[in-house]
Amino acid sequence: MDLLAGMAEQLPVAVIAELLGVPEADRPLLRPWSNAIVKMYEYGRTTETEDSAERAADEFVAYLRDLAAERRKDLGEDLVSHLVSMRDADGDKLTEDELVTTCILLLNAGHEATVNVSGNGTLALLRHPDQLQRLREDRALLPTAIEEFMRYDSPLQLFERTATEDVEIGGVTVERGQKIAALLGAANRDPAVFDAPDTFDVGRTDNGHITFGAGIHFCIGAPLARVELQASFGALLDRTTTFELGGEPVRRPEFVIRGLETLPVVLG
Repeated sequence: MDLLAGMAEQLPVAVIAELLGVPEADRPLLRPWSNAIVKMYEYGRTTETEDSAERAADEFVAYLRDLAAERRKDLGEDLVSHLVSMRDADGDKLTEDELVTTCILLLNAGHEATVNVSGNGTLALLRHPDQLQRLREDRALLPTAIEEFMRYDSPLQLFERTATEDVEIGGVTVERGQKIAALLGAANRDPAVFDAPDTFDVGRTDNGHITFGAGIHFCIGAPLARVELQASFGALLDRTTTFELGGEPVRRPEFVIRGLETLPVVLG
């Protein structure tokens, strides 16, 4: 089976869709929209890629506006209903555009990294069978293993930030308006921070990785991602006695978002 299609993609999307209140029949729309939109983070984009991202964004926005209109007629307990209630009660707190973009951000940020950690982490286990066996024998290591998946093969390799004022970093002056790229993947292998940074260790406890950012830019979806990842890998270990590579994995062609396009596995 292709683990990405079979496990890694389904749970995160299902959780986010449930939070938003997206009807089950519409949920297959979400992943393709997100995939197209996040390609705008990449370098060397083609016109075709940009057009595809814009179409996906337009379709997603239109869908969410329609969903918000439906919830106005029949409020539920989902996030869209709560945002609609807030919007209608006090438009100064939340505009209609902010309502829509909040939902899009939740989908993109809330599941994209989780999907890629699932694939990257599973591949790391398959290529380090001693660590897989260690995890099977001691499930108490699952929380530290999840952190190591994120550090060892980071799902987001870099992110750009724009200086709001002149600032000196490492003896270099970054002027207001200039962009810098935070190399998250490199930082997570920094030998000044991590002992044996290129070693995959599911029991690593001193693991201060910055996969979810840091400081004022820390992903608010990090706790949810950890819950989803523990559920996914816990189920994988519970329901299998063995699993191994069923063929050569294929990486996604992007650089900023690091993940797998296919991960064939044989489950026992």
